[in-house]
This record gives sequence, structure tokens and C-alpha cells, in this order.
Amino acid sequence: MRKFLTTLFLTAVTLATTEVAAQNSDTNHFTIGVQDFEDYSPYSRYQQQSYQGFNRELFDAFAREYNYNFDYQALPLKRLYSAFLRGDVDLKYPDNPNWSASLKEGHDILYSDPVVSFVDGVVTLDQAQGSATGTLTRLGLISGFTPWPFIEKVKAKEITLFEVKEMESLIRLLASNRIDGIYTNVAALNIKLKDLGEQAPPMKLNKKHPYLSGTRHLSSIKRPDIVIQFNLFLESHQELIAQLKAQHGIQEAKEILGSDDLNKSPKK
Repeated sequence: MRKFLTTLFLTAVTLATTEVAAQNSDTNHFTIGVQDFEDYSPYSRYQQQSYQGFNRELFDAFAREYNYNFDYQALPLKRLYSAFLRGDVDLKYPDNPNWSASLKEGHDILYSDPVVSFVDGVVTLDQAQGSATGTLTRLGLISGFTPWPFIEKVKAKEITLFEVKEMESLIRLLASNRIDGIYTNVAALNIKLKDLGEQAPPMKLNKKHPYLSGTRHLSSIKRPDIVIQFNLFLESHQELIAQLKAQHGIQEAKEILGSDDLNKSPKK
């Protein structure tokens, strides 16, 4: 009988310990919804079901600081928003209060302090830099992106969109004059041009066309406490974050536009 009771006691202790461990694991385990772009350097890459790049290294460092375990769930943009608003993911990155604002109506979302700034605009070949807005009738972009400054012209069918999955295809379309410009995150395109070197023709942001500047944030509906902790991490680890940005070649909006144009650009 004593042996039986001892075994029963040990079994109960083992089950209790396992349950506590599982609870602790659940407490520290979160899912971050991210974009599934195959190569969106300098921010991220999602290849062979592995999420990599600046975003991953930043959040891995944050996880180590607070003993968290993050799963990165990479989804197409529309599915990513649906999963976020349904509560299928705990956090979303990147996000911005202005992005898909109508979809977010009625949801209480907390956004972190800015992580990086960006510029979205039209990149054209150098020889087209003097072109007026009316000459832009064929616009290329990554699937899922919305060309906000041109949305009314798209609706009026004054601009035709050409959507592809990756940046190199957009560069080839522009180089062969099958599109008039690329609506894109300028830092992402500049990284790709740097990788291609002389294979790509000269092209850059055309400031004669409308462009937007803004910031990328972490967001959450379910876990605002994690967002608050992330803000503390951003404040206390500025040197580390600056090193990661330099390592990955992150261009901030001020570097792309210059102070004067940054002050004039619409925010998004």
C-alpha cells in the first residue's frame, strides 16, 4: 500500500509539474503575423518556410530579453490582416494605423513606437525623371500593395496595375518599358538594385510623382502588454537596433528624401 501511495504521489507531482511547465510555456509563447514576401530585403525574406532578415533578428533579440518564444506566421497581406483581426495571431509586424484602416474599424489596436521609417513612391528610369504625373499609365507593384496616391486614377482606369510577386520581375518590366514606373518601398528597391549592380539600368524615386513617407510598427489586439514591453526594448537597446539597421542596409525616410522633402511628404 505504501509503495502504491508513493507511486500515486509521484505521479501527481509529475503531472502537476508538467501542467505548470506547459502553462509557463504558453505564457511565454506568442505568434507574430508577418508578410510572406520571398525577398523583401532589407526588411525580411521568407524562403523555404523560414522567416529571416532585419525583422526576424530584431524580434529574436526582443524575445531573448523577455524570455519569450516567437513563432513567425508568414501570410499573404490580405490573409495576414484577416488572421490578425480574427485573433489567430498575437502580434502583427509591420503595421501602421493608416494601413487598411477601414478593415480595422471597431478593433482596439495598440501600436508600438516607430521601428523604422519608409518611403513609398514611384521609381522610374533616369531618362523619365522629368515626366509629369499624367504620363504614368502603367504601374507595377508587388502583389498585395495598394498604390494609395494613385487609387482614384486606378478606379477611373487611367492607370493600369501590373502585380507580380517579387522585385526583380518589376525591375525587368521597367527596364523593358513594359511599365512606366514601379510603386514600391524605395529602400527595398534600392537594396535589389545594389545586388543587381550593372545588370539593372539606372532608376530612382521620381519626386515629380506623389509619394508617401511613414513608419513601421508592431501592433496587437490581444497582447497590448507585449507592445508596451517592446517600446521599452526599443528605448533601452538603441545601439543594438542601430547596428542591425546598418548591418542590413536599412534606409530611413530622411536618407531617401532629405530633410526638406521629408517635411513636405504626406504621411502614411
